[in-house]
Amino acid sequence: MATKKKKKSALAEAASRRLVTIGMPKMTPQDVAHAMYHAEERGDVERVPTEDGWAWLLPAQGGKERQLLKPTQEMLEHLGELAQGRGHNH
Repeated sequence: MATKKKKKSALAEAASRRLVTIGMPKMTPQDVAHAMYHAEERGDVERVPTEDGWAWLLPAQGGKERQLLKPTQEMLEHLGELAQGRGHNH
């Protein structure tokens, strides 16, 4: 007889996601911009228009809807530097 797996509540899911990040290094806005810059190059994410600019459309994870990540002003500034070949040391 198969046992039914109990579905986690939204709070329990959020706590699980939070636990996964413990011990992981925090990313600065520049780190995120750099990662997204390369993800765009690989085709892993794409820019989509929004009402007030644009956002990155992230890949779906765990069967959930794709999420949008809107860049902050710091990210936009760093993306500008990357586009000009500055701040890119690899």
